[in-house]
Parts: sequence; structure tokens; C-alpha cells
Amino acid sequence: MILSGEFNPGERLPTERDLATQFGVSRSCMREALLALEILDLVHIRVGSGVYVANGAQALQPHFSRGVEPPSVAHILNARLMFEPEICAAAAMLASADDMAVLRSLHEARLSGSLDVDVAARHYRDFHLGIARLARNPFAHSLMLGIWQGAWARPDWEKLQALLQSPERQSVWQEEHGVILTAVEKGHRGDARAAMRRHVENVIALIDEAEML
Repeated sequence: MILSGEFNPGERLPTERDLATQFGVSRSCMREALLALEILDLVHIRVGSGVYVANGAQALQPHFSRGVEPPSVAHILNARLMFEPEICAAAAMLASADDMAVLRSLHEARLSGSLDVDVAARHYRDFHLGIARLARNPFAHSLMLGIWQGAWARPDWEKLQALLQSPERQSVWQEEHGVILTAVEKGHRGDARAAMRRHVENVIALIDEAEML
């Protein structure tokens, strides 16, 4: 709703109770969702005041209007390969202990075994955007969000998601994310860059083999 522009930058969201009722979930579930949105820099939680859409969210609203051709899968993945390894290297140099605790929690959120495709895709995305956030460069973070928006805008997104988040691939990505996490945690720029590059290359190889590039 934020990315679609239904809620505008600076606007106060409905109360936690109202949102929980609207989406048919518990208040504790809604609270976790709002915390996740704050991690993604989409909202700001002000104690005693409410939850507000972040000013930067306007730049993250869809760039692909109706009738405009979304980027190709190849363009999306090549952009990831161009930028994400360097963003990961920067994160390794700049991440604090608190940053790493957040990134580790994002990684461990999917350790419970095979997940629903949509849930697994969300965890996957949150981990990668979490790394982009650790680079402490708002432009880099917005760039990665834009790349994800390009993927979401594709008409074959659900088919791609089903391929990438099959139970078998979930375990592979989890292992590769663990290698990335360790490199970032150790502050080793070269290892972080290499681990992310291998991971994105493996994603490209899988999609290429499925003839979906």
C-alpha cells in the first residue's frame, strides 16, 4: 500500500489495532510487520505518536506505470550483478554490531525449514535489502529497492518466484546467505563481494537453465 502510493510520505498510518483488523491478523503479528517496514526504511515508528510513512518512500513508489514495459529479467539480474557485490563489500566495511544483529535476525527468520513460496520470497528480499541498508548509502538502498520493484512489476513474477523459492532452492539460498552473512560479519570486503557475486551468478544460472531470461 505504501509502494503503490495509497499511503503518502509523512502520512500517519492507521492504528496497530485497526491495521490488524483490516488484514485479519493478530496485533503481535501486525507489530512485527511494522518493525520489518521500519527496517526497510519505509516507515518511522514514533513512540506515543504513531507510525508514519518515511519521506524517502515516495522515491520507492512504482516507476512502472500501466502501459510501460517493465525491465527484462536479464536487465534485472544484470543490475544485481553490477551493483550488489559492491554494496555488500561496503556493508562489510561499515556494519556495526547492532547492524549485524538485525541482519542475523533476518537470516534466521527462515531457518524453520521449507516455507510457503511467498513467505520465503519475502525473507529472501528482506535479507538482501537489509545488506543494502548496511552500506549506509540511501542511494544504494533505493537502487536495490528499484531493482526489486522491476521484478515485482513483471507479469511472470509469480512463475519466477515459484522457480526461485522451491523447497530445494530455499535451502541452497539459505546456505549461500550464511556465507554472505559470515563475510559481512567478519568485515572482510573481498570475501563479502565474492560471496554475493557467486550467489547472484547462481540465481542467473538457475533462471537461464529454466529458459526464463
